[in-house]
Amino acid sequence: MPDVEWPLPVVFHFSVKLGNSEISFSEVSGLETSIETKEVHSGGDNSTVYYLPDKIKYTELVLKRAVLKKSDSFFTWCLDCMNSMTNAFMITPKPIEVSLLNAENEPLATWTFNNAYPVKWSFSTLDAMKGEVMIETLSFKYQNMKRTK
Repeated sequence: MPDVEWPLPVVFHFSVKLGNSEISFSEVSGLETSIETKEVHSGGDNSTVYYLPDKIKYTELVLKRAVLKKSDSFFTWCLDCMNSMTNAFMITPKPIEVSLLNAENEPLATWTFNNAYPVKWSFSTLDAMKGEVMIETLSFKYQNMKRTK
């Protein structure tokens, strides 16, 4: 049987970068954008409705990973942003890049979230009856999302 490469990408092979640093995550969601429309009725014609493009809407980028024992630059940035809300609102937006990778670790598709900053940080429920890994979930707002490749 000949060695055949699977032509379809798999969702478990991806990377997340903040600047030049690659950060490990178990799940990425929020790769979604839509165009909102405005409903316009034609004057004098009650049976005709037109939908005109209004604005682009982005969902929040959500990243999940196991809670780490030691902090990394990503953790420090998120902590600084969250703690700044109690001080002087000194949030530093940064680009986050998510790439779907092929078998050679080369990007098949890349989504760049410009001027991203964390807006929610949550953790798994502490439950003595479960033997699960503690997961931290971070949600981000951003200015825009661009897909390349």
